[in-house]
Amino acid sequence: MKRFFLLFAAILLIFSCKNISGTVGKLPVSGIKEPDFSVSSIIILQAELVNTRLKVKLRIENPNPFPVSLSSLNYELYGEGSFWADGIEKNVFTVPAYDFVEKDLYLMMNFIDTKRDLLDKVIAMDSVMYRFAGTVIINAMDMPILTKSFNLEGESEVIR
Repeated sequence: MKRFFLLFAAILLIFSCKNISGTVGKLPVSGIKEPDFSVSSIIILQAELVNTRLKVKLRIENPNPFPVSLSSLNYELYGEGSFWADGIEKNVFTVPAYDFVEKDLYLMMNFIDTKRDLLDKVIAMDSVMYRFAGTVIINAMDMPILTKSFNLEGESEVIR
């Protein structure tokens, strides 16, 4: 009887250790908190007759206790409801645990199909309503890849 009890206890101990070691150092996918995105500024770098070069400063905050890497960022920028520019960034950067990173995105905007009132606001360096939307692919530790869509709307002064 003692042998049976010792054998049962040993088997139970082996299976308990196996279950514990399988979870240490990993968080379930549902435990990943999505990073927060915001637009810090939209700056006109160079205004030309047809094309305008913009710099969008994107801020990404990581609420997780581990770093997250953004491996791909697809985005579109709209001003006053009109399409301005789009782009794709690959191997963007890593955001440290409980920290943030700001990334400068350089875009080329074409004014040919832009409404006159929006062009006047940009020339006057007035505030414009923007929408910055897209998807980002996030990698974290040994977890499956997470794809997040974002849609940021707000108002930004036109700065030179």
